[in-house]
Amino acid sequence: MSLQLSMTCGSYDRNQALLDGRVKPEGIDLYIHVNSHDPSRQAQARAGKFDVCEFYTGIYLADVPYQTLGFTAIPIFVKRMFRHSYIYVNKRAGIRSPADLNGKRVSVQTWFTTTALWARGILEDEYGVDLKSITWVAERPARVGDWRPPSWLKLEAAPSGATAHEMLAAGALDAAITTGTWAPDGHPDIDFLFPNYAELERDYFRRTGFFPIMHTLLIRTAVLERHPWVAMSMFNAWQESKQLCYKWLEWQRVHQTSMWFRALWEEERSAAGADLYPWGLRKTRPEVARILEYAYRQGLTPRELEPEELFHSSTLAT
Repeated sequence: MSLQLSMTCGSYDRNQALLDGRVKPEGIDLYIHVNSHDPSRQAQARAGKFDVCEFYTGIYLADVPYQTLGFTAIPIFVKRMFRHSYIYVNKRAGIRSPADLNGKRVSVQTWFTTTALWARGILEDEYGVDLKSITWVAERPARVGDWRPPSWLKLEAAPSGATAHEMLAAGALDAAITTGTWAPDGHPDIDFLFPNYAELERDYFRRTGFFPIMHTLLIRTAVLERHPWVAMSMFNAWQESKQLCYKWLEWQRVHQTSMWFRALWEEERSAAGADLYPWGLRKTRPEVARILEYAYRQGLTPRELEPEELFHSSTLAT
C-alpha cells in the first residue's frame, strides 16, 4: 500500500510531469496542491498543512540552528533565478554605481528573503558595497527561531501600510531589492541599478558557475524519521520530471511562439551544458557553500554551516 502524502508547490515547466501525473514518486500516493503565490504557500507549509513543500531557501537555512520549521531539505532546488535585474534605484538618489549604495536607505522584503541574500552577497563580493553602512528597511516582519539581528545591522521596519514600491518612487528609499518586476516601463522615477543586467548575469555565470538557488524542496522531518526512503523517492521523481521538461524544451526549440528562443536555447546549453538546472548535492555543493557563506556573513546564521547539514542524509550522495 502506497504512503499517502501531500505536497504544495508552484507550477513550473520542470514539475509539469509531476503535476499532471506522468511521473509518480515510487511508493507514494501524492496529493499535489498547486499554489504559485509564494507568501501564502510558505504560510500554509509553516502551519503544517502539507508534508512536502517548495520553500524559501533563506528562511530554511536560517532555521537550521533552531529546527523550528519541522522540515528537512532535499537537494531539489525548485526555483533558480539571477537577481541582478531585481535591484532598483530611485533615479533622483544619485546612484550611478553599486558603490553609491553605501550609506543609503535600501529596502528588502525581509532580511531573510533569498533574493536579497544573494543580491547583498554579490554587491559586497563583486562591487565592494559596504553592507554595514546601509540602513536596511524591511517591508514585512519575519521570524526565525530565536534569531536576533547582529549588532552591526541597521535594520528598520517599513511604516505600517507603506509599500516599498511607493516609498522608492517617493524618494523615502534610495534603492530596493525585491522579487517584483518594477522596471522597465514602470514608475518614471524607478530604474535598474544594472541596466545591462543580462550581460552581467552571463558574465557572473561564466566566472562562478552559479545559477542562484531561490527555493528548495522540504519534507516534514517526522515523515522522514518514520519513512527515510521518502527523501530519495521524491528526489528521483522531481529529477524524472525535469528530464521530461528538457525534452519538451528541445521540441520548443523550433516550435516556441517566440522570435529568438532557438538562439537562447543554444546559448544556454553552450554555457551550462545539458543539465542547466542542476539538482543533487555533488553538482551544486560549491553554490550551496556560497549561499551559506553569505548567510553567515550577513548574520542569518550564528556560524557558517556545511552544505551537508541542510539535507537529509540519504540524499548526500546525489
